[in-house]
Amino acid sequence: MKLLLILPTQLGPDGVPIRRRKASVNLNLNLPLLAGLTPRDVDIRIVNDYVEEAHPDWDVDLVGITTLMTTTPRAYQLADAFRARGKTVVLGGFHASAMPEEAAQHADAVVIGEADEVWPRLIDDFRSGRLRPLYTAERLPEMAGNPTPRYDLVPKNQYMVEVYPVESSRGCPLDCDYCAVTRFHGGHHRLRPIGEIVRDIRATNSRYIAFIDDNIIGHKSHARELFEALKKLNIRWMAQSTMYLADDEDLLDAAVASGLRFVWIGIESIKPAHLDQVHRKINQVDDFSRRIREFRRRGLLVGANMMFGFDDETREDYEATYRFLVENRVIPFLYILTPIPGTPLYDRMESEGRVLHHDWSRYTSYETVIQPKNFSPAELNDLYFNLAGRLFDFRNNFRRTIPTTRLSNLKEDLAIRTAAFAVGMSVGWAVRHRWPTYW
Repeated sequence: MKLLLILPTQLGPDGVPIRRRKASVNLNLNLPLLAGLTPRDVDIRIVNDYVEEAHPDWDVDLVGITTLMTTTPRAYQLADAFRARGKTVVLGGFHASAMPEEAAQHADAVVIGEADEVWPRLIDDFRSGRLRPLYTAERLPEMAGNPTPRYDLVPKNQYMVEVYPVESSRGCPLDCDYCAVTRFHGGHHRLRPIGEIVRDIRATNSRYIAFIDDNIIGHKSHARELFEALKKLNIRWMAQSTMYLADDEDLLDAAVASGLRFVWIGIESIKPAHLDQVHRKINQVDDFSRRIREFRRRGLLVGANMMFGFDDETREDYEATYRFLVENRVIPFLYILTPIPGTPLYDRMESEGRVLHHDWSRYTSYETVIQPKNFSPAELNDLYFNLAGRLFDFRNNFRRTIPTTRLSNLKEDLAIRTAAFAVGMSVGWAVRHRWPTYW
């Protein structure tokens, strides 16, 4: 049996698949994990459609395609093409789980929810000639006992940076209106055994790791145990965390000592009223700068998610956000508030008649797809891209990536910061051209 697993790319404004010579970072984890869950006698190939085109004429028996909202139109393109050649196609992932009836029009089977326990059964059913049209994860699976992801199936030469995804937990209790994580992965942190996390890191054969958890310190005692284990591995790693990590200096110091070099935090807005609109529970705005200083004085690069398009937003809010981000020297990840199917935000915008269209390829979070309260969609797009262009000019890129503290290996840490500067300059070019997929 031959299995093809595909991470689809996005479609550009002209409807043509967007491709790059090399992807900026490594493949997401779900396809190597699915490969690890597949019996070893199955011949498996993983394709990242951003850098390599999957051909429907390939000799494969089963095709699995994962879906995110922005990649869904391309996923459907691929699914239709493979099915037209008589291949069996399975769709899964966030979007297929939120919109299974839509996905079913393009697939022989749809997986709803986490596939850890469903996938082996699906493979067995396919081999037995009794594939069902729908596979639903009846519960959130336990996090212990999963096999090692098949990192060996990921071609290293397709990526500019050799950073591998590893998972230590799933789930998030915050349940913010715009985020699909709680609906998909559950409202509490499910923890993986430390030994299995270490096993997976070693299997990457890399010193550069990206933890894909929504909050690496969601369970503090587990985080402490993890950081202690990481100290022995001599790795450099990045992760998402709440800003509360800065309030526990011992835990933060342990993270840095274990190899943390880039921390990615969700600020979203510096205006409490905006955070209240989307039920964002971490909104102690007055403490944001203090916490960022705690990260930076330990030599960490700090990335911050910021969102725009709130109902009472003003032009002055954009200027205040610019000043905040420049003064605190964080690497900004800028998004326009976008309703993801399956989230409370999507349900509310639909009920208010404010969703402009359902062209998922344009739900990039870099384009306005809902009717703002105070601006036209075009005005909001202009405000967003003007801010992004200013934040990613040469001066701001340089200021936020220069070293603030000498860490254990100056040469290596300079290399990390140089890479961050280069990515920032690339983003600056992209936003000036309003390229739709610059992250």
